[in-house]
Amino acid sequence: MNQHVFDLRESAERQVVAHQLRDLADQFAKGRIDLAYDEWTTPTRVSDPVNVVLDFTRNKHHASLVIDLRWQPPAD
Repeated sequence: MNQHVFDLRESAERQVVAHQLRDLADQFAKGRIDLAYDEWTTPTRVSDPVNVVLDFTRNKHHASLVIDLRWQPPAD
């Protein structure tokens, strides 16, 4: 069963985006990411190993970087 937890679409200065990505990376390193729409959703635990796919494409009109991170849910 999939549960949609969070998504974000915005336009921002690259320094703001870099700060948001650093914050997410810090949470990830601590083993818990807190992305949710409300305070009732608990942080998501991150377990090892993490599978990573970086997909970078560009053409004359835009560039795109997709980061896909996948891991097994930790046993409770």
